[in-house]
Amino acid sequence: MKHHIFTKEEREGLENNPNISKVLNSNVEYTEEFKQKVLSEHKELGKTAKQIFSEAGIPNWFNCGKYASKCLDRWKYQQRHRKIKKRDLSKVEENKLLQEMSKQELIKEIQLLRLENEFLKKLEPLEQ
Repeated sequence: MKHHIFTKEEREGLENNPNISKVLNSNVEYTEEFKQKVLSEHKELGKTAKQIFSEAGIPNWFNCGKYASKCLDRWKYQQRHRKIKKRDLSKVEENKLLQEMSKQELIKEIQLLRLENEFLKKLEPLEQ
């Protein structure tokens, strides 16, 4: 799937939306506040992702197909996996040998690697 490269006018329109933190050549990054708003309104009010995006001023030309629902699914996934506290997944010293690691350090490293693998597997179809 080819990515749509934004025109100057499209970029300007997206950059003016307070729910968008960054506009890149062919995609956008949303603010954490907007992501939380989408998650809570979907869960508590039963709104569709497309409806929430539309109400937030995300243009219809950008919010087409399953775009909004895919964002919602990705953010739900990220929210579930944030429950493992970041400090619990802190990387062990990179030069430390496996034989020198404690059992707890090995468990943390395995958890981190599993999360990274899951994330990379989900990215693979998006890159094609």
